[in-house]
Order: sequence, then C-alpha cells, then structure tokens
Amino acid sequence: MQFIRKILSKLSNSPILTTPPLRPLLWEDDIARHNNSNAPFMNVMSPAEIELSEYQKSYLWKVLNLSDEAFLRYRDADTLPMPTTSDREGYNRGADRDYFVGGLIDFLYVQEVATQYDLKPQSYLDFGCASGRVLRQFALHSKIPDLWGADINGRHIKFIQEHLPQSIKAIHNSAIPYFPVADDRIDLVTAFSVFTHIDTFESAWLAEIYRVMTPGALCYLTIHNDDTWNNLWCEQEKEFLYARLKYADNNIEKHRDQPIPAGRTSFRDTQIGPYRAQTFHSNDYIYANWGRFFDILEIRPFAHGRNQAVVVARKNRKARG
Repeated sequence: MQFIRKILSKLSNSPILTTPPLRPLLWEDDIARHNNSNAPFMNVMSPAEIELSEYQKSYLWKVLNLSDEAFLRYRDADTLPMPTTSDREGYNRGADRDYFVGGLIDFLYVQEVATQYDLKPQSYLDFGCASGRVLRQFALHSKIPDLWGADINGRHIKFIQEHLPQSIKAIHNSAIPYFPVADDRIDLVTAFSVFTHIDTFESAWLAEIYRVMTPGALCYLTIHNDDTWNNLWCEQEKEFLYARLKYADNNIEKHRDQPIPAGRTSFRDTQIGPYRAQTFHSNDYIYANWGRFFDILEIRPFAHGRNQAVVVARKNRKARG
C-alpha cells in the first residue's frame, strides 16, 4: 500500500495530471450541446413583418429567382418568430432577411430534386436542423404529413418545440450515431452543413441514415468537395472558409495550388465537444465510399451556401433497413 501511495504521489506531480483536462467535465456536454438550456428566447420579428424591399437587398435575392408575387406568398405565410443569430447556429449574422431567403432557397432546391427523381415523400427528416431554418418551410409549404428534425444542440430543439408547428417531431441527438426512428420510415433526408463538420463516426452516421430511409428514398447531403477546395484560395474566401482552416492549421498555405487531398480530410480547430472540424470529401471518395450505402445520383457543385456541394443519393429500392 505504501508503494502504491508513492507511485500516486509521483503521478500527482506529473504534467499529464496537472494540466487541465481538454474534455468537458460532463460527458453529455461532450457529445451534445446545450443539454439543459432553460434561458428564455429573445425572438426577432417574423418573416411576414419584413418589407419586400429589405429582402431585395439580400445577396441571395438573385439566387432565389422568384417573382415578387411568388415570394410574397411564401413570406406572408410565415408569421412564426425567427430565432436570434446565437440561436440559429450563427446563420446570417445580422441579416434576418438572408436567413429566411436562404432557408427558402434550400427548401425549393430539395423540392426540385424530389420532383426530378419522381419522389413524392410522405416523411422527411432534416438531420442537423438547427432551429428549423429549412424545416419551417416544409411545415408551412409542403404537403408532407410526417416531419422530423434532429440536432446536436438542445437549445435549437427547444426553439422548435416552443415556436414551430406541432407537425414537427424534434429530436435532440448526440454525436453518437443514432436516431430514435423506426427502420424504413423516412422518404427524404437532408443534412445541411453537417458532414462538413463530422470528423468521426461518419460511416456510422451514413449507416444510420440508410437504416431509417425507405427503399427508394432520397437523401440530400451537403459537403465540401473538389469545387469547394479549388475555390478556397480565391480572394472572396479569405474571410470565410479559408480563415477557419488557417485557424485550424497555420500551414494551410502548403496546400495552395494542390488538388484536394484524396479521400476525406478533416481540419480540427478544437479538441472539445462534437462540433470541432472542417471536413473535405473528394468526389472520388463520395462515389467509392458513400456509394457503398447509396446509389450516388449526382454531386451538384456550389448548391448550398457560399461553397458547399450537394450529394443527391438514393437508397436502393430493393434494400431493407
């Protein structure tokens, strides 16, 4: 016993033990976010309260490509409060009009893809739904009766539960791959800016998405791909994705003028918590590895946000859970 005490005494003076731990003290805080947030929401106005002229100032207005009359039908139907920037995963800081327009664009793109591939979904899951940026559009403007949202941030889920339509079933998931959803249940799955940040358990998340999809279902998943990589070095990206990568890897310039690294590459900018990396996928990797789970129908460059591509994939019609 005296010998053990001596060993423990020496270890207690070791830098390994005296250095503050990198992990959060509570395990649930390390695999999810805002597990027990009870602070009240400070909501901003609803989309219906913002003037058309303000929306027309959005940098996304030309991308939206709707007539004023068509846009106003979407705007006027949304009288729900919007979350503040801090409660919407940082989307469109200081520009509520961009937040609404961006969510509408993604909704319309997904609807377009479903029509293109002859899918009439009766169920929909938005993985990484945040506080409902796109889900609110589905709840208000689609005829899909079975709507689901899942996010790693419990406060986002709380906002949906308090402010968005009751037709949405909102799940606070963790970084451990699992949806509490039945096998072969979901016809359409989206994930906006999710696989761009996953650095571990990617294949398990793909398998979990596969499990809940019905045979013939579609998924619409955004990634940083070859096109994103090639665009990374342009002047307009210096303050955006390039800046984030430089924070994670001060030697990022060594990659300039080089093709995207083969396979999947993650630049981790923190060791704490589940939301910690910028991840890139080569197109070849998507076809070779994601193609083990799904039929890869297409990769659409620059189809989401500033520079993300969209992978459109289908679960084989003969497959089961």
